[in-house]
Amino acid sequence: MKKILLVSGCSFTDKLFISDYHIKLNTFWPKWPEILAKKLDMEVINLGKMGAGNEYIYSSLLDAIESVDNIGLVIPAWSQSQRRDWKVKSKWFNNSWYCNTDWQINQPNSNDMYAYIDKSLRYYYSLQELCKSKKIPYKAFQMLHIFRGYTWDKLTQRHIIAPQIDFKTANKELLNHIHNSIYFDKIDDSFLGWPGDPDLGGFSIKSDILGGYGKESLEWAISARDNHPNEKGQEKIAEFLYDRLG
Repeated sequence: MKKILLVSGCSFTDKLFISDYHIKLNTFWPKWPEILAKKLDMEVINLGKMGAGNEYIYSSLLDAIESVDNIGLVIPAWSQSQRRDWKVKSKWFNNSWYCNTDWQINQPNSNDMYAYIDKSLRYYYSLQELCKSKKIPYKAFQMLHIFRGYTWDKLTQRHIIAPQIDFKTANKELLNHIHNSIYFDKIDDSFLGWPGDPDLGGFSIKSDILGGYGKESLEWAISARDNHPNEKGQEKIAEFLYDRLG
C-alpha cells in the first residue's frame, strides 16, 4: 500500500481551482500536490481550498492527521496571515477578497497585522511539533508571503503606528516582528525557506520562486490579470519541492 502525501493550502494548491478572471478557461491541469505525489510514488490527499487562510490549512491537516492512516508526508503550503477562515456547522468558508478588503479591516474587533502574524506563527510551530511527536514526516513552506501581496499595504497602513506610514517602514516593522517572535528559532529546517522572506534569509514560493506579481511572473502565471500558477507554474513548484525533500 502506498504512503499518503497529505497537503493543504489555498488556491495555489486547490485541485479544483477556477480563475475569477477567465471563467471559461479549463484550469483542471495537475496541481503541484498531484505532480509531487507521482514523483514520490505516493497517493495524495489534497485539501487545498480557494481563498483559504492559515487557520483552515492548519485545521484541515490536523483533522486529517487524526483520521487518516499510512501518512508518509505532511505538507502545509501556508498562505497570508491576514486571511480569515470560519466554519458553520461542518462547512468551511474561505474568501480572500472578503478577508483582505476594507470591509473586514474596518470592523472594530479586527486584529492588526502583528496579531495576524502571531496567530500564523503559532500554527506553524504547533503543526511542526505535532508531526514530530507522532513521528510523521513533515515539510512546510510559505506559498504566499506571510503578509505581502494582495492589498497588504492597505492593511499595514491602517494598523501600524501612523496612518500614512510608508511601504518600506511597514515592511521593516513586520519583518522585525517575525524575527523577534518567540517562535522564530523554534521553527526548524522542516520549514523550507523559513522565515519566508529574503531579508530574513528565507523565501516564499510566489514572491521568490514564481517571480512575484510583475512581468517576471508571466511565464509561470495564467495571465497578466490572473497571477495564479499556470500548468507550467504548477510543475515548477513540484520540481522545486521535490529537489529539496531529500
